[in-house]
Amino acid sequence: MAQITGKAIIRVNGTELRSLDEATLNPGGVNREAVKGGGKVYGYKEETVEPKLEFEVAHTRDTSIIDLGKITDATVIFETDTGDRYVLREAWTAEPPALKTTGGSVSMVMSAISCERM
Repeated sequence: MAQITGKAIIRVNGTELRSLDEATLNPGGVNREAVKGGGKVYGYKEETVEPKLEFEVAHTRDTSIIDLGKITDATVIFETDTGDRYVLREAWTAEPPALKTTGGSVSMVMSAISCERM
């Protein structure tokens, strides 16, 4: 029986983050939007979409949300528990990290120049 992905390990510049199990990786590519007029659909236009990684990090005394927010030009490895691996190149923190005290976690959103399957 095939194993289904249930968690991931996230490394930034070789350092493993204390990432929690739920994470979302969008490898980027294109969004396509219909072009319409006169009651007809003529085709579509494309918009480039950057790779995006959303996840949470367990917050401890030594977790600096300031440092997490300063990440730029990083190599990020996203490895699932099924062995699937992706590399995000020239990645950066896209939004300021947010600390949630009720769950003891920091929300992270990262983007990158590219995302490739390893």
